[in-house]
Amino acid sequence: MDKDFEEDFLFGAATASHQVEGGNVNNWSQWEKETADERVKKNTFWYDPPEHLKRMAEDPEYRISGMAADSFHRYKEDVEIIKELDLNSYRFSVEWSRIFPEKGVVSEEGLAYYKALISELKTNNIEPLLTCWHWTLPLWLDEEGGLMAPNVEQYFKEYFEVLAENFGDDVRYWIPLNEPDVITSQSYLTGVWPPNEKKVLRYLKLYFGRMVNIHNIGYEVIKEHNPNAVIGVAKQNAYIEAYNQNPVNIGIAKLVNYFSNELYLNKIKDHLDFIGLNFYFHQKVGIGGIKNDNDKLSDTGWWMRPDSLYNALMGLKKYNLPIIITENGVADSEDKYRGWWLDESFKAMRKALSDGVDLRGYMYWSLLDNFEWDAGYWPQFGLVAVDRKTFARRIRESAYHYRDLIKKERNG
Repeated sequence: MDKDFEEDFLFGAATASHQVEGGNVNNWSQWEKETADERVKKNTFWYDPPEHLKRMAEDPEYRISGMAADSFHRYKEDVEIIKELDLNSYRFSVEWSRIFPEKGVVSEEGLAYYKALISELKTNNIEPLLTCWHWTLPLWLDEEGGLMAPNVEQYFKEYFEVLAENFGDDVRYWIPLNEPDVITSQSYLTGVWPPNEKKVLRYLKLYFGRMVNIHNIGYEVIKEHNPNAVIGVAKQNAYIEAYNQNPVNIGIAKLVNYFSNELYLNKIKDHLDFIGLNFYFHQKVGIGGIKNDNDKLSDTGWWMRPDSLYNALMGLKKYNLPIIITENGVADSEDKYRGWWLDESFKAMRKALSDGVDLRGYMYWSLLDNFEWDAGYWPQFGLVAVDRKTFARRIRESAYHYRDLIKKERNG
């Protein structure tokens, strides 16, 4: 029999600053404007969008973040929605360029926004999970070389210090870095994201060197301010298996799993209080590359296997650390699959709990339809639909289904 969730289990949703706030000025907002036309022509998001989304996908204006979901002005409305959905937690990120719009200059206005957001959450008994860095960089840092800037570790340290000093007494759960694996590979290996480089050695040095150091710096800075802070990393782990039982393919799957899922965690495990799992993919790999079944696909063309969340969780069990699912969701503009996705994810979590995984929380990605990086606005992951012209919020039926699942768990 599957194990039930604990009473204090964190059921929530997640967002990222650049994807929802609107009005950000950073390396991404600059790059979006410069490359929108080119990205429409190349279709860099792996897959052709469904027919009903093609108009949006083929309009360069929808590849520019602009006002995003306007959460900077509508955060109270978003918190009201979180409360209506009976969620007890919310993962959000701080925008570095709002805190340090200029080098060495801290913005009181930027700090005030996040203080107000945290206060609004806590007033409504919603636990904040604060992500310090979700990929975007201030322009002044980008001009110095971005993640490859000589002094970037010191700049991160100063940034972490300001966040810890201002929010440390009000936030228990901290995530210094979101998906260091994804941002480094997309920016410096595949060259799809800014600065669009394809340099293997630079990628390896950045991911397994500098991004390890930066996480550890963040952990130590936050702990110094608040020793009771609970600190993790949001790591994107797929479930990897061989596409057949050929010994070569089994060996390849093991190597891919080690390199993509475990190696970074092994390097930072002494600076973790929990592991944040971002789960989207079940990949069948071998000498012929990726050969998924693809029997059921999301709007983004990703093979939908929410049941494999169980396997991803079991793969993390050996670290003997609490786990919070910090992202898990599906691009589903017509809301056809999201309820099923949630059902299967809940089953997978119960099964993992029964098999000894120390699972503490689940953050659906995303609370809102948002700006999905190089793809723009056509992929719609939100529990809540957002009108692109008025920014009006509409809670989807699947969001209420999520609420009903939570209610059922809490009522036994």
